[in-house]
Amino acid sequence: MRSFTAIATASLIALSAASPEPIFKRDDAACMTQAEAQVVANNFQELIADYTVEAANAYLTTDFEDNTDSVTELINGGCSGPETLGVATFTSRAAFEAAQGAQDAIPFEQLNVWYNCDTVFLRWRTALTPESVTGIIVGETTQNTNATTADAEPWLINTLYSEFNSGAWLVDTGSFVPTGCSSSTRRMLRV
Repeated sequence: MRSFTAIATASLIALSAASPEPIFKRDDAACMTQAEAQVVANNFQELIADYTVEAANAYLTTDFEDNTDSVTELINGGCSGPETLGVATFTSRAAFEAAQGAQDAIPFEQLNVWYNCDTVFLRWRTALTPESVTGIIVGETTQNTNATTADAEPWLINTLYSEFNSGAWLVDTGSFVPTGCSSSTRRMLRV
C-alpha cells in the first residue's frame, strides 16, 4: 500500500510541475497558451485601467459585444431603466469605446486567471473606498488570423461576460448612501 501511495504522490507532483494545459481542450482548433491567456487578461485590464482607443482597436474584434448587468445597473444609476437588464450592454466595439472613453480609469488587481482553448476567465478586485469591489470576467476570444506584424495580438476579445458587486460600486461613487450599516439595514438611494 505504501508503494501505491508513493507512486500516486510522485505522479501528482509530476503533473503539478508540468506547465498547465487549458481546461476543456479542443482537438479541432488551435488553443491559446497560458502565456497568451495572461496577455488577454492584461489587455482587458489595460482597457479598464488605462483606456485608449488604440488599445481597444488592438485588443477587441470589430464585432465585439459586452454583456454585463452590473454595468447596465450602473448606467441606470440603481433605478429601473432606461437600459434593459439581461441583454448586451454594448453591442459593438464603437459603443464600448464611447462608454469606456467617457469614464475615469478603474485600476484593479488580477486575483486569478484561468483559460481554455479560446476563453479567459479573470477574477479581479479594485480597492475603491469605502467598499472594495470584486468581479469576474469571461472573455471569449478569436484567434487573430489577420495578424500581419510580429507585435499583433494573437488572440482578440470577441465577447465579454462580466459581473461585479454594482451595489458596492454605487456606494463608492456616492449614488447610494449607507444608512446604519447593520445587517438589518438596507442601503438607501440618495435623491
